[in-house]
Amino acid sequence: MRAALIGLPQPGEGALPVIAGQSLARRQLAFARELGCTSVIAYGGGASPDAIDLRHAAERAGMKYQVISTTHALPGIIGDDDSLLVLQSGLLPESRTALDLLRAEGDRLLIVSAGPGATAGLERIDLDRAWAGALTIPGRWLGKVASLPEDAAPQPALLRIALQQRLPEARLADAMLDDGKWSVVTSQEAARQRAAAWQRTHLGEISPSAPSRWLGRFIVTGPGSGMLDLRFAKPALLALTAILLGSGIAATFYELPVLGFALTALSAPVLEAFLAMSRLGVAPFGKLRRLPWLRWLVDAALLVQGVLAIDGLHHRTIFPPLVLVSVLLLLDRRKLATWLEPTRDRMLVAGLLAAVSAVVPPEQAIMLASLLVLAASLLPDRS
Repeated sequence: MRAALIGLPQPGEGALPVIAGQSLARRQLAFARELGCTSVIAYGGGASPDAIDLRHAAERAGMKYQVISTTHALPGIIGDDDSLLVLQSGLLPESRTALDLLRAEGDRLLIVSAGPGATAGLERIDLDRAWAGALTIPGRWLGKVASLPEDAAPQPALLRIALQQRLPEARLADAMLDDGKWSVVTSQEAARQRAAAWQRTHLGEISPSAPSRWLGRFIVTGPGSGMLDLRFAKPALLALTAILLGSGIAATFYELPVLGFALTALSAPVLEAFLAMSRLGVAPFGKLRRLPWLRWLVDAALLVQGVLAIDGLHHRTIFPPLVLVSVLLLLDRRKLATWLEPTRDRMLVAGLLAAVSAVVPPEQAIMLASLLVLAASLLPDRS
């Protein structure tokens, strides 16, 4: 069994820094879970909001949760054949390289070069080395904490024992401290600065030439948004998407195609905001499996609205919107030049349908949109 030791603020020290809606303790819990830890040992915190939040997160992850107030309690919790993951307080651990090093056979002490490590806020060991903020230590060594003062903090105490026992070392590349995947965050201000880079890392760069996704990301991460801190934000965004799509279909059914297409256009960035929140919610180690298919709901709405908006025989009502949606789906598989990206953006396509339908019959608007998207699909692939 492997357990994880996570430090919480002592009384009077204030709350933990928060990165994109989750405290550092929650971020460390995600790292520990990815490493295979089945138990969490929280040092300090008492009944603070951070401690309660960590406990609930651990229980949702199916991990056992325990609290200690002294380092001397560790030997009674960790068996001799077990292993303990120790994480430095304030560490934001998100490197897969570090995970691979700690997964290696046997326990390990992660180190970096002393200069860059100390500058990054890590504890210097000697002139050449600094502790990288993570180690795994055998349970049979924990009995040695009895020789240390009872009020000794567990992380530095266990580091000292690991060094005395010559725990095997693994070195992290110094460059990892610069790319933000392994950093120390000690204040709320530093967390706010780090959060922007964290979001860019896990959402990637999104060009304004894809306005639906760009707006969706801005809704979630824009200045003053605060949506990542709201528990109800994700279900609210999904519900709003459903309301907009349903209202768009209803408006088209009642012969208001301009309003219907406009509502569908509005649904696209709202849906992208939901998907952006979902990606950030599982970052950095989780993956979205089936959620991206939700984008097909917008295509389905366009297909239904197109059929409802055209008067005539069945083959005449179905064929134009079916061509439009089919070409859009095919275009999604292509790499396009930046200037052509807007042709597959559902917000712009639905917005074009709304605008053109205001002056010509919807059938002609759908045919025009189909021609534009088809022309983009026939151009050569982006090199």
